[in-house]
Amino acid sequence: MTEPSSVPDVRKKVTVEVPAERAFAIFAEYPLEWFPEAHVFVKDRVFLAIEPREGGRYYERGADGTEIAWGTVVEWDPPRRIVLTWRVGANWQPIFDDEKASFIKVDFEPAAAGSTQVSLTHADLHRHGEAAAAIYAALNGPDPGETLERYREVVRRRGGAANGAAGGPVTLLNSFTVSGPAEEFEKAFHETSAYFATQPGFIEHSLLKKLDEPGAYVNVARWSDQRSLRQAVAQPAFQPHEAALRELAKSNPRLYSVCFSTEAEAA
Repeated sequence: MTEPSSVPDVRKKVTVEVPAERAFAIFAEYPLEWFPEAHVFVKDRVFLAIEPREGGRYYERGADGTEIAWGTVVEWDPPRRIVLTWRVGANWQPIFDDEKASFIKVDFEPAAAGSTQVSLTHADLHRHGEAAAAIYAALNGPDPGETLERYREVVRRRGGAANGAAGGPVTLLNSFTVSGPAEEFEKAFHETSAYFATQPGFIEHSLLKKLDEPGAYVNVARWSDQRSLRQAVAQPAFQPHEAALRELAKSNPRLYSVCFSTEAEAA
């Protein structure tokens, strides 16, 4: 492995005009929006999440259901700090454990007038071995860097009072193409739905089956807010349900908010 002293850390920082609690929440809950589009391990990425707990995964999912973890949550200390391992190997290809992963350390420090200085440090890059020098050269640019620049834009969109930490109701539409027995899929989905029914913020689930296409289903799930949905899917208890569905079907989740609703007029 490359000597620790031979590859410096790379630290970038940016100031965002929200308190530390909100800055932390936006970073943790919306990685799909701030994560650089070119940094992707799966085909047609549709989902990217940081599970909100030490030992949780930091992972993405492609349109075909393939999941690859970018790393593991090492520290989870809201609203002050998140530390993740960063599983990048030679030629920017994934590695599948933390032995040769470096660390991403994100610190949120209150600043003047309710703003927050966010620092992102790529630490212990020597752990990447022969790829360390090339990775350092790619990261070592001027502030704030692509990641924090994109993050700042997300804060500008979501940081105001109208986009508070809890947010408003959301609807998840998840289409499934079932490759296994339909009866097994429906049973697995029923068990998954029963799990979600116990979670804070859950409103309702409907599983729709396409009339003219066997094996085609759509899940319509309503939640009180996006944070509740993300926390529910991040729980260890959800992982067996997710694995069971993945064995039987490919999925394509999409998240929506309501623009308007119309009800039938009274007779």
